[in-house]
Amino acid sequence: MVYKIRVIPKHERIEQISSCCSATTDRAAFYEYQNSVQQLPVIRIPIELPIYRMANGRTRTEQLKYIRLHQCSATFFSNGQENQDAQQAQHELLDAFSKEGTTSIMPIAKVLEEGKQTEPILITSSGVVVNGNRRLSAMRELYAAGDSKYSEFTHINCMVLPASASDKEIKEIEVRLQMQPETKLAYTWVNEALTIKDLMQSGFTRDEITRDMRKDIREVMAMLQALGHAEVYLKDWRGQPEDYELVERGKQLFGDMARDLKDKVGEHLEISRRIAFLIQDNSSSLGTRAYAFNFSFGKKAPDVAEALASRLGVDLNQPPPPSSDKDEQLAIDIDDESEGSSYKPLIDVMDDQSRREEVTQELIAVCESIRASEQDQKRGQAALKAVKDANTKLLEVDFSNADPDTYGAIDAQLESILLTTQKLKAEIARMRAGARTSTAPGI
Repeated sequence: MVYKIRVIPKHERIEQISSCCSATTDRAAFYEYQNSVQQLPVIRIPIELPIYRMANGRTRTEQLKYIRLHQCSATFFSNGQENQDAQQAQHELLDAFSKEGTTSIMPIAKVLEEGKQTEPILITSSGVVVNGNRRLSAMRELYAAGDSKYSEFTHINCMVLPASASDKEIKEIEVRLQMQPETKLAYTWVNEALTIKDLMQSGFTRDEITRDMRKDIREVMAMLQALGHAEVYLKDWRGQPEDYELVERGKQLFGDMARDLKDKVGEHLEISRRIAFLIQDNSSSLGTRAYAFNFSFGKKAPDVAEALASRLGVDLNQPPPPSSDKDEQLAIDIDDESEGSSYKPLIDVMDDQSRREEVTQELIAVCESIRASEQDQKRGQAALKAVKDANTKLLEVDFSNADPDTYGAIDAQLESILLTTQKLKAEIARMRAGARTSTAPGI
């Protein structure tokens, strides 16, 4: 990291950009503003002139992490768009992102090592970057390295939005350019969900969000529900609000929670949440098994809870003692869902930090036992399924269009099927006889 940010005062940026716009005749078609094709001016300005947009969805969770690590004010980034220290911190975050890629997508920084800017950066009339923040950070770092190969980066090409562009329109543009399914480098699931939440809080309608993101409303709402569960996990379960790094790898689990817990209320919701939270706590040690445990907080949650209570010696049929106001637990909306039975005693044990390790080990044992039982049941039904499938295939046979040349082969196959059927019937008859013998009372 060698580039040092120098924030040019806003009024100077506006004057320089306005002057360049007046002088240029270059125009480029832009399709993501006000739902119509706009011919925007393309200008060339010094690389130090633009500033990064702090309300950047891609860097949202990294900003929160930076604030925690450096003990900054909660508004360090949100109020720091004109602040040199905040801009420098944002540059570092963006530079790291510019070096990221996938097996099919080359990192932006690598592409720019050729020494050429391939497309203009989109900025506001005051020089705030709307699209191209990562590209700008990469070009600045390459330029600061001092290699003559990157001398072209003393100035950069920018496409300028009208001064009348509103904050809402700028947010729309970011969503349309950065968060659609075909985006060059996808947002993390948390940043995407946080952006949806922010858009809703900013007054965007569901129709506007789904249109701009090209997502189904059910997918959007499911993402918000998954984020809601993740935020409860961080704030109430872990006591680490906004530490989204802890849930970045939990997309599948929190997505499953959104699906499986949407119709649960009261104690049924709370016990299912805690089961899921324990799995998330131990997802690293469980490895690939973690996903296989997600059944435990869905339809199987009552079975898991009862088995867990039994292993822990918790009586679910006794009325729980009144809770103390000092209990530091997740808020529980308790309904009278079952007479004389309550998950509250088990919930209290799960909330007891001193027993968390014990509860976790017993929960894993319960889940392993249920999984093994289900696998045994599937194996026990395998023969019946194979016979049913074979019968279905035979019932689907239609000779009306069969080629006469295949009659001989068909007849041979049917003979083989008859022989196989007779052998299978004889085998099952022997097994039935053996079962009767083994269960007959002794003489």
